[in-house]
Amino acid sequence: MVTSEQTANSAQKKIDPRQQAKKKVAVACQGGGMHAAFEVGVLTKILEDVAAQKFELVGLSGTSAGALCALMVWYGLAHKDGNPGSVADASKKLNDFWDDFVAKKGAEKVLNFFTYRTLRAEEMEIPLLGINAPLIAGSFNPYGALYQSVAAWLPHLGVRQGYFDLHDLLAEVCPALAANPPTIDWQQLKTRVLIGASEVVNGFETVFDSDVNKDPQKTNKGMQPNHTIDFWRQRLPLTLSGVAASGTLPIFREAEHIDGDGDYWDGLYSQNPPIREFFYSKAIPTDRPHELWIIRINPQQWPYVPKSNADVQDRENELMGNLSLNKDLDFLMMMNAWNQKYGGQFANDHPLVTMRTIKMKQTTADELRYSSKFDRSEAFMNKLRQEGETVARNWLDLWNLNQVPEYPADVA
Repeated sequence: MVTSEQTANSAQKKIDPRQQAKKKVAVACQGGGMHAAFEVGVLTKILEDVAAQKFELVGLSGTSAGALCALMVWYGLAHKDGNPGSVADASKKLNDFWDDFVAKKGAEKVLNFFTYRTLRAEEMEIPLLGINAPLIAGSFNPYGALYQSVAAWLPHLGVRQGYFDLHDLLAEVCPALAANPPTIDWQQLKTRVLIGASEVVNGFETVFDSDVNKDPQKTNKGMQPNHTIDFWRQRLPLTLSGVAASGTLPIFREAEHIDGDGDYWDGLYSQNPPIREFFYSKAIPTDRPHELWIIRINPQQWPYVPKSNADVQDRENELMGNLSLNKDLDFLMMMNAWNQKYGGQFANDHPLVTMRTIKMKQTTADELRYSSKFDRSEAFMNKLRQEGETVARNWLDLWNLNQVPEYPADVA
C-alpha cells in the first residue's frame, strides 16, 4: 500500500488530476480460466476510479475468460434498450456474472471437484480410481458420445444449464446483445471492446470488434478475393457467438461454428488479448488510447527450468498466453521509437502510447497451476478476486502519483 511518507515524497511529482482525467485508457484482459477472477478484482477497482473521473476508459479487450470480463464491463457501460449504462451497472454486471459462474449447487460442486481433481491428478501422474488420469481426461472428447451423454444428463443431476453451456449463459446475462437484431445503440458507445479468437480451418487470427458494429465497412474477412491486406487476420462484428468462440478450448467444447465466418477455437492461440486494433493505422489518432494497461495473469518468467509433466504443461500454457502478446507490445514500442525518430506526419498518424502491466503477486502466480484454471470453487474465485482488488488499489494509487513503471520493465 502507499504510505504517507511515499505520498509526501511524491507530492511534487503528482500529476494534476484534471490532466490525468483527460487520459484515455484501454484495458486488456488476458485469458486463463478461473485465474481471471484476479481480473475481476482489478477491473472493479479500475471502475471505481473511472467513476471518480480520474481517467477515461475508452477500450476493453479480452481473450477466453478475459473476454468474459471485458464483455461484462462493456455491456454494463453500453447504451441499450433505452438504458444509457453506467459504471455502477458495469461493476455489478461483472461481479454478479462471476458470482454465478462458480460452482454454486451441490451437483456443480461435485462436478467441479471431480474435474479439478482429475486434472490435478493428471499433472501429478497419480492414478485415480485405479485408472491413469490422462486416460480419464482424454476420454472426454467434446465430439464423442461419452461427452455428449454426460452433458445431456447434467441438468437432470441438478447442474444449471448456464454452468456448462456458454451460449445459454451469455444469452441470459447479455439479452440486448442476444436479441435479433441486438438492441445495443452502437452509435452511442463510448467504450470499444475487442474479443480475440482463432479461426481453425484457415488459421485466421480473429478479433470481434464493436467498432465493426458501428461501421460494417470495417469488416475484414481475411484472405478473400480482391483483398490485398490483412490476409491472415480478420475483424468481425461483435456477437455472443464470437465471445463463445473466444472461450472454446478444444478439450472441452466443439469448435464454435459461425455461419459465413468459419469455425473457432480459443483466442489463446492467436492474441491473448487483442490490442493491435486499438492502434490500427486507419484509426483516427484522436480515438486512440493514451495508455494501454495489460492485466497479465500468465507469469512472464518461471523460477526454474520445468522438468515434471505438470511443470511443462503449466509453462507451455503460460508461454502460449504470453508470446503473441509480447510481440504486439514490442511492435508498439517500435512504433513509439519511430514516432520520436521521424516525427512529422508519421508522429501525427501514430501518437505515442504508454504501456503498463498489472499482475498478480509473484507468490500467488508461483502457486497457481494449469489445473487451477479449471477450479470453479467459490472460495478460490473470491481469493483471487480479493487479491486483484488489493493489487489494483495500490497500483492505481501509485499511477495517480506518476510512480507506475512502463512496459517492459514492469513485467518481471
